[in-house]
Amino acid sequence: MFYEGTEKRLLICTDTLNLLSFEESFWQQLVEQSGADILSTINNQHLKAYLLSESSLFIWKDKLLLITCGNTQLVKAALFIQQQFTKSQISTLIFQRHQALKPDLQSSSFQQDTLLLEKQFNGQTRHWRDDYQGDLFVFGEIASQRITTQSIYMMHGLRGTLADSLQRETLNKDVILAKLKLTTFFDALTIDHFSFDPKGYSLNAICGEDYLAIHLTPEKLSTYLSIETSFTAIQCTHFIAHLQQTFSPKQMKEMHFKVTGQQLNISVI
Repeated sequence: MFYEGTEKRLLICTDTLNLLSFEESFWQQLVEQSGADILSTINNQHLKAYLLSESSLFIWKDKLLLITCGNTQLVKAALFIQQQFTKSQISTLIFQRHQALKPDLQSSSFQQDTLLLEKQFNGQTRHWRDDYQGDLFVFGEIASQRITTQSIYMMHGLRGTLADSLQRETLNKDVILAKLKLTTFFDALTIDHFSFDPKGYSLNAICGEDYLAIHLTPEKLSTYLSIETSFTAIQCTHFIAHLQQTFSPKQMKEMHFKVTGQQLNISVI
C-alpha cells in the first residue's frame, strides 16, 4: 500500500486571540477535520507541539502551524478555523502543498482547495514548476514575526544502512533518534517522537519559541525525509550535512523563507 510522504502546510496568525489558552478539545477537532489524530504533546511557556498520526501541529500564542501528509485534507482544517474565528481575527493564512508523488491518489488538488479558500479569503497564489513543484495560497498581512519557519529540507531516494533497516523492520524510536544525533547538534531541546508500525517515524522538538519537525517515510517507491524548522540555516548546517551522509539521498531540495517588508520571499535550491 502506497503512503504519500510529501506534506501540506497551513499557517494561521491572529492579532486578537491567545491560542495557547484554547481547550485541548479544540485542537483535537481541528486535527480531526484534516483526517489525522493527535498521538502526544509537549509544551513550554511559548509553544505547544502535537505529534500527529500524519505529521505535526505547533501552537504559539498568536499563530498555529499544521503540517499533514498522507491523504489528509488540510483545506478542511482551514475552513474549520474560518468557521470558528471571525475574519477580523485571522490576520494571515498561508496554505501550501508540495507536489505529491502520486497526485491522483489525493482527495483533492491544490486547484480544488484554492476554490474553497477563495470563497472565504481574498488571497494570492504562487506556483513552482521546475525541479521542485508545489503551490502556495497567501492571505493577509506578512510580517517577519509571523513567518516562524526558516527552512524546509526535503530528501528523496534514501539509501544506506539506516534506510535499509527502516525498509525491513520497525525500529525502536530511540534507536532512530540515536542515529539522527539531533542532540549532538542542538542544545536544550524537548523532544517527542514516535516510530510507526510497520514503517515511518515522526519527531517534534521545541526550544523556547523554536521548533523542529522530522518526518521519515521509508516507502519502497518513495523513501522520503523532511526536516522543517524555525532554526536558521546556519544553525542547521552540520545537522543537515549529517543527515545527507547518513541517508545519501538521490535528490535533496531546500526551501528557505524570508520576509522583506510585506513580501514573503521563498527560495528553492
